[in-house]
Amino acid sequence: AGSVRSIELHQDLTARARENVRASGIGGITLETLDAMTLEERDRYDAIAVTGSLPLYDSRFERALKIGGRLFLVLGQAPVMEALLIRRVSETEWVREPLFETVIAPLQNAPHPSPFAF
Repeated sequence: AGSVRSIELHQDLTARARENVRASGIGGITLETLDAMTLEERDRYDAIAVTGSLPLYDSRFERALKIGGRLFLVLGQAPVMEALLIRRVSETEWVREPLFETVIAPLQNAPHPSPFAF
């Protein structure tokens, strides 16, 4: 990649990542402490990998893709979550491809559906 932006919610994990990147000698990486659920960028990224699950779909990540960009994320709640590859094919169209079922922890500030009640 020409450049990589990595966002982490916790400062201590950003600091550890910064040390690892520095030790590896790899350049072109920006590390930030930020809540990904506050991002509002549009048409910026060629690829996005969301490394925590989203209990509810949030279109902020797909909107951040450039046309031709790809997004990997895990959607749903345990015990049923689905890994998805989403491609932006035009200004207004995205294609979703289910990849596999899995279970991973949700992003800390990701919205959750209302609990079921009778």
